[in-house]
Amino acid sequence: MGKKLRNFLVAFVAALGLVILVFSSQTTTTKAADYTTSAGKNGLLTGMSIQQKNYGTASNINLTLDWSSKDLQPDLANGDTWTVELPEQLKVKKPGETFKVVDDNGDVIGNAVLGIDSNGVSYVKVTFDNVDGKTDYEGSLNITDGIGVGKNYVIGNNDVQIGDIHDNMTITDSDDDFSKRGVIEKDADGNSIITWSILVNRNSTSFPNLQIKELINDDQSYIPGSLNIYEAKWSTTSPGFYSYDKNKPISGYKVDPNENSISDQFTISDLPKEDQFYVVKFQTKIVDQNNATNGHKFKNNASFTWGNNGSGTGGTNNQDNASGSVSGGTNSGNGNGVAIKGGVLLTKQSADDNSPLKGAEFSLYTEDGKLVAEKLTTDEKGQLSVDKLDKGNYYFIETKSPAGYEPNTAKIPFTISGKNSEVVPVITKDEPSTETHEDEEGSIIIMKVDKDTKYRLAGAKFVVKDADGNEVGTITTDSLGIGHMYNLKQGTYTIQEIDAPAGYEVSDTIHTVTIGDNNEDGSFTPELITFENTKDEDLVFDDSYFVKLHKVDEKDMSTGVPGAEYSLYTATGEFVEKKVTDENGMITIDGLKPGDYYFVETSAPNGYEINNDKLYFTIESGEQDIQTIQAVDSRTEGSDGGGNTTDPEDPDIDEKDDNEEDTNEGDNNNGGNEGNPDVDGNNEGNNSGNENNNNGGGVIVDPSNPGSNNNGNNNNNGGIITNPGSSNSTSTNNTLPQTGSKSGLAVSLMGLVILLGTVYFKRRHV
Repeated sequence: MGKKLRNFLVAFVAALGLVILVFSSQTTTTKAADYTTSAGKNGLLTGMSIQQKNYGTASNINLTLDWSSKDLQPDLANGDTWTVELPEQLKVKKPGETFKVVDDNGDVIGNAVLGIDSNGVSYVKVTFDNVDGKTDYEGSLNITDGIGVGKNYVIGNNDVQIGDIHDNMTITDSDDDFSKRGVIEKDADGNSIITWSILVNRNSTSFPNLQIKELINDDQSYIPGSLNIYEAKWSTTSPGFYSYDKNKPISGYKVDPNENSISDQFTISDLPKEDQFYVVKFQTKIVDQNNATNGHKFKNNASFTWGNNGSGTGGTNNQDNASGSVSGGTNSGNGNGVAIKGGVLLTKQSADDNSPLKGAEFSLYTEDGKLVAEKLTTDEKGQLSVDKLDKGNYYFIETKSPAGYEPNTAKIPFTISGKNSEVVPVITKDEPSTETHEDEEGSIIIMKVDKDTKYRLAGAKFVVKDADGNEVGTITTDSLGIGHMYNLKQGTYTIQEIDAPAGYEVSDTIHTVTIGDNNEDGSFTPELITFENTKDEDLVFDDSYFVKLHKVDEKDMSTGVPGAEYSLYTATGEFVEKKVTDENGMITIDGLKPGDYYFVETSAPNGYEINNDKLYFTIESGEQDIQTIQAVDSRTEGSDGGGNTTDPEDPDIDEKDDNEEDTNEGDNNNGGNEGNPDVDGNNEGNNSGNENNNNGGGVIVDPSNPGSNNNGNNNNNGGIITNPGSSNSTSTNNTLPQTGSKSGLAVSLMGLVILLGTVYFKRRHV
């Protein structure tokens, strides 16, 4: 080798070693740590308090979270996150709501966001910035907006735990201090009248010098002697219900004009107590009796004034009002008096693992035993559907079980309301067959109904005990009033109600059943067991309602579509709740107040186009009918209906307008690919990319906790997010503790070896 060439190669290798050595010192990358606060685990949390103790069910919770990073090893670093999981008594009302975290100088050291994860858990998440080089950060998050009362609460005192820190809050039934409703009834002579109820001081706060003024519209007339006022209280066991002693109206208040002179208005004053919840009851006669049945809406207004309005300065007056309305009944139909037809979707599953069972055969009967259809067979999804059913009660009977499963001969009841074209979902399960007769298992199916109306009742809870009195489990009835228990060994069991639906008395009936082949067909499943409940006459249901949404396939209107995410808003755009359709395509939201609302789809199931239409509906005061909203999705072009898109050139199936909230893509995502679309609704929003998140084609490989690394201005420019949101902090090879920092030591040594080798080589040839 020539001397010049050798010198060139030596110089080149030396330069290469120097470059490697220099750049290796820059290759250390830090994987941000996540400090999670969950049940029993504090993370950065050092204290928690609920600033105000009394809240209504629609209130914003005033929550303070104290935190500190003083004891962290290593120190808090830029990009680190702190996630605070909220307990079930609290829920995020405004997912995506953000606010800044600042230090004592007002400099921003982090950004906090409110959210709901794929399991429905609400959280507060802080991403830190501008904290490098300082070790003693501590402070508080004061959250006064965006967190409300969750589902798992009781009226009254509630213990709230975040991490291992406890505080308490008192939940009242409503934020409203005053409300009003009316009910159309009949008097002793058969005339239509309206009974009005005004709920005064619902939250039992102080209202000094309270005056109540009632204005009666000219379509009604006051019924003399009907005015009474009662002390009331909220039920602690049936949320949404209140009670009062109908035999003990109060006295001592004033009415102007005199009770016998009331015509179109009156004023109540001098109530005995300032902080008492009262119910004001009175009745009006309907002037035109035809209005009681032709859909006419009756509406009266009550106004309230209170305060320290005596002599001197500093007096204050406060005002509020409550309008009540009730509509006269009206007939509806398609022109020939026939009610709207409905349908049913039955899903057959294995009692062991809930897998769908193909090949189960059923017969369908009316309530009185008339055969409607037979040899109805479940498909690959374990489903069968029947449409164009008239209003009425029906039941299925399984006539042939799938291969390898025991027959379930219990009746499977359901009801077609006749008020809309809803498809009613029902689920039934079969027990697997076993090799020996002695190992066979069976199941129990119960139905809970109102004793008088026979309406199905959800939320009844039963305890099941074996022959020795040992508890083997509990059953809670669903929205159809049905409850099941599976995988029961042969033997005798007792079933007793331990918790009644809200507004009902607990039944004292105890049913005894036997699991075994004592049925006529040799099956191990006893007949359907019906429990009846009587209403608690001392409880009154408040003005609170619920709505159902049913998502169906455009080409198969009887098939429910699971995994569709919908958000519910008031007509003014205030977020109420977000839910994902279940396996039958159903969503149910309860606890709603009268008013105008709309649903909007925020994430479509894989293989379907998102539907941007706003589905409006109105809840009327006094109208207790359950509303079911039907939503339709169409499949994406090229989809095989099983969630597979056959056109790989166009994976983006979400063409939502940029002005709408979009859970699958941020507005500025440049070619973001769908790594794991949410098929079953369990990973809510799992492809979330927020605004200004320029992934440039980045693939989310593990979207189990989206958004952790997709928030803010995260410019990946085509990089792969291998595990966004991971809180894994264990040390691995070439990984620093806690933060997961990647060491460049090996590369540095390589560069150093090359340099030393070059020097040695050069010296040998000098």
